[in-house]
Amino acid sequence: MPAGAMNRTMLWGGFMHLYIPSDCKIQGDHVNFFKRCIDTPTPHPALSNSLDALSLVQLGSTNNDRRVLPEACQAYSRALGSLHQALSPETDQSRSDDQVLAAIMVLKVCEFFTELASPRGIGWGDHVRGVQQLIAVRGPESLKTDLALGIFAHARHSALCHGLINRKASYFAQPSWRAFGQRVLVRDESSVIHDIAVQVPGILERYDTLDPQHENYTSHIDAILTEAAALEQEMRTWQSDCHKSTPGPLYQIHPVADFPTFAGLCSDRTFATAYMFPGFTAAYLHATYWVCMYFLRTTVRALHVARAAAVTGWNPNASQLVSEEEMTGYVVDLCQCIPFFCEPATATAGCIESFLPMRTAAQYFLDRGMRMQVRWVGNVRNSVFNKGLAPPRLDRTKLSDLSDIVVD
Repeated sequence: MPAGAMNRTMLWGGFMHLYIPSDCKIQGDHVNFFKRCIDTPTPHPALSNSLDALSLVQLGSTNNDRRVLPEACQAYSRALGSLHQALSPETDQSRSDDQVLAAIMVLKVCEFFTELASPRGIGWGDHVRGVQQLIAVRGPESLKTDLALGIFAHARHSALCHGLINRKASYFAQPSWRAFGQRVLVRDESSVIHDIAVQVPGILERYDTLDPQHENYTSHIDAILTEAAALEQEMRTWQSDCHKSTPGPLYQIHPVADFPTFAGLCSDRTFATAYMFPGFTAAYLHATYWVCMYFLRTTVRALHVARAAAVTGWNPNASQLVSEEEMTGYVVDLCQCIPFFCEPATATAGCIESFLPMRTAAQYFLDRGMRMQVRWVGNVRNSVFNKGLAPPRLDRTKLSDLSDIVVD
């Protein structure tokens, strides 16, 4: 544990150097949340202990320093204790403290490190849900400080990822929260796509809860299809606007050899090319676009199948069809962004941003028996993520096991 403000400043500064991509310049970017946490003049014990834990586990994992990692575990225990005390009924006012919310968000990131991850990976999801619930109780108008707005942007991104995996709608998709985000966040490529994308998990949940026995079954299908079509159009408009506002290409196809860190760690060349982006922000925004389009269009396809089964003779128009080629395209796009996320310039944040693309691709390949591609995901997971990082496990999917799949 660092003794004194100077050591703590150095510790947190070291974390920022390792975690934050060098080109992360968008003001509303969720990654900038950490800068606001560290700049807090007199941090709450829960926040300072959480930042200590994350900084120590980052430094210890990166340098494979077994002396530092036990200190990270101790700091993590202190952080949980401080948080429990802050959220106890006796200190109810702490529930409205922005720094307490920030501490939960920092602890959520700790769950990406194997040294601190909760058993069975449940901690990440618990923290994501906990922050959403606390923010929902407080209401939009309670978020007024720069730190609170950073928490909101970061929490919304986490809620999107969690919602896509669990197929559950987010609080932040509610009209009041969307209106709040549109009003208070800087309008940039990140805030716009997250405002659109956060609605996608609700589409998945509504499809999952359709009742074929309900008298208005087909009407319910049609309502979801209408909303999905509107979201698809908004997503495509976002991508088009990005291309129009950016001089030159947003990404280019390069051989994997042009990504030296990835190429040196992973010898599997099932995907021999990858996307080179101008920077981290462009990469993670496009990954967000592709993963959301994959989930959205997959659900539209399933809705078409459901409606065709319910209405004899009905088939979607040719312009409405969702082809397997389109689905594969999104998944390959996700795979081809992963090498970029593994390069040093994208820092730890880049590695974490690759977890959902890897998971999505793995599930797609598994469902279709594409064993070479499945094994590629497993090989990437095992060879590249060797600095103590690991995706949280929310179900039986374990990416590290995929490299053992036998290819016929």
